[in-house]
Amino acid sequence: MSNKKDRQAIVQSAVEAYYDDIYRFCRYYTGNETDSYDIAQEVFLRFMKYMDSCGHKNIKGYLIMIARNLCCDYFRRQARQKENTVSLEQIAHTAEITMDCMGMQGKCTNTDRSIEDCDSWIFLQELLQSIPQEQREVVILRIHDGFKFQEISRITGCSLSTAKSRFRLGIASIKKKMARMGDYYGGKL
Repeated sequence: MSNKKDRQAIVQSAVEAYYDDIYRFCRYYTGNETDSYDIAQEVFLRFMKYMDSCGHKNIKGYLIMIARNLCCDYFRRQARQKENTVSLEQIAHTAEITMDCMGMQGKCTNTDRSIEDCDSWIFLQELLQSIPQEQREVVILRIHDGFKFQEISRITGCSLSTAKSRFRLGIASIKKKMARMGDYYGGKL
């Protein structure tokens, strides 16, 4: 029982002595105030979990090392999110070109709204997350990464016609959801 109290005392004293330094380090490293608070809290949670491996020789150094690793993880997540972000203009433009190339102009209904009318990256991410994973994957590979359908079919392991179909269905689903949202908001999308 005293071991638990000793551990709590060590963590408490580390928080009191170094929290401001760790937060400041994270703030400078990430440039984001809110995320820096989260990272600083995670530093002390990890310290609590792994404090036995530190040996308590240089607690501040150990905490900074944890903070640095968590900040690096933060940037990796940001980079992945940025890689997976597709501009609204890219989706609309590529969808129109692809539909024309596939000879599908007659099959697609054109609404007064287009994907370009969306002004929120968050809204786009929600739209992409709302379509099935197979469709989302093809839409992102085609629009964001610029792959041709033949390359997409090889990457995803599906036939060329399936890749085209998934793209068409994904774009149609996004347009339908946007039309519904536009109706909901009085046509302001």
